[in-house]
Amino acid sequence: MSKLVIAAFFMFLVATGCYDPAKVIVTNGLENRNIEYVYVSSSSEEEWGTSNLPNWKVLKPGESQEITVLPDTYDLQAVDQYGETYTIWDIEIDTEDYEWEVAPSDID
Repeated sequence: MSKLVIAAFFMFLVATGCYDPAKVIVTNGLENRNIEYVYVSSSSEEEWGTSNLPNWKVLKPGESQEITVLPDTYDLQAVDQYGETYTIWDIEIDTEDYEWEVAPSDID
């Protein structure tokens, strides 16, 4: 499905009150590494899909990015400038925001 169709469907669900969105707030907690990609994928999916960071955006240490999602169980992954991955699994996200500070202990 194209991103446009997914976005339109998401907006329809929110506008009709079927779902209240929440935000995943990803913060780069790595001292000296930039995060170049962030993936938020439903835990039921087998693929990560495309990065949820806007084009060409890099999260420098201490910077954050908000990503709007619908209630579900998600896997979250960040990829640093050296290609190292940091992943957390099976995160239940409801209508409250979820904050993830990517830490060295999250490295795969």
